[in-house]
Amino acid sequence: MLTPNDSSSFENQLSLRQDLTFNSLQALFDQQGLPFSPPSSQFGILQFSNFDLLVSDQCPYTIKCAVFKGTDQDEFLDRQEFTGSLAAQFQQVYAFLEKHNPVESQIKGLYREDRPAYPKQALREALMNAIIHRDYSNPASSLINLYTDRVEFISFGGLMPGITLEDIQLGLSVCRNKRLADLFYQLKLVESYGTGLARIKSAYKGSRLAPQILAAPSSFKVVLPHYQAAVKATSKPVKKAVTPAPSPSPAPKPKARATGNEETVLAFGKEHGEFIRSDIEELLGVSPATATRLLRQMENSGLVLKRGKAKAIRYRISENS
Repeated sequence: MLTPNDSSSFENQLSLRQDLTFNSLQALFDQQGLPFSPPSSQFGILQFSNFDLLVSDQCPYTIKCAVFKGTDQDEFLDRQEFTGSLAAQFQQVYAFLEKHNPVESQIKGLYREDRPAYPKQALREALMNAIIHRDYSNPASSLINLYTDRVEFISFGGLMPGITLEDIQLGLSVCRNKRLADLFYQLKLVESYGTGLARIKSAYKGSRLAPQILAAPSSFKVVLPHYQAAVKATSKPVKKAVTPAPSPSPAPKPKARATGNEETVLAFGKEHGEFIRSDIEELLGVSPATATRLLRQMENSGLVLKRGKAKAIRYRISENS
């Protein structure tokens, strides 16, 4: 499995460090019930490649994860740096993401529907992309930043030569680290080649907010929007048709019908009287922008009344609601 190769790619160049061990990698092979073959030797001398370095316990490349309060980096809630074999880092980082991927519930009819804040498939594929396709000729750490409305995966290394962002969007995939991808496939961590970004998009099918794929000369970023916020952002007040009255007097304005999130806000307002935007953010688990948009829709529909300006704005339920 771990054999030298005379290719000029980074993976196959001779590692500057030769005192490598593979305990973590062997444990992963044992978990999968797969036979583990130690590195081969030439003329009785072990010669480790950079690929061997990447999957060894001594791998110098790390992934830094941070959880922030809000939509910027003003305040940390959690942070952790992961080290060791890249295969082991994948499992450890994914467990960290799962820890910070709360399950949220919605009532649909008689039944409750549970859904994580971020589709697990999208998290897995974005993480895999950041590990397999990054440029390891630079020692910079890969970064994963979690905000209340999105999670960002940032890795060193732009697009491969001759490949454009449009090519990527169309599904073209060129692997920078083929041996690493082969290993992850062997460990059943990758389902198939070249389908990662397509699977990320598929996880957000039906959502107004789609994942973003951004490329710079030396970096690559995948941005996953908070799924529940993306779904809630699609909610619009239902318009009720007005049947003209036979008399010449104008027809009365129809009573607005509230959507699911609006019903939740109405119930909250009836129980608490006046409320502010941050109450709705906490109630629905959405970003300030999404809460503001929802309250503006409800105000335009006559469901809520607003008083005050700027930070002093408060809301209450309309008598017609």
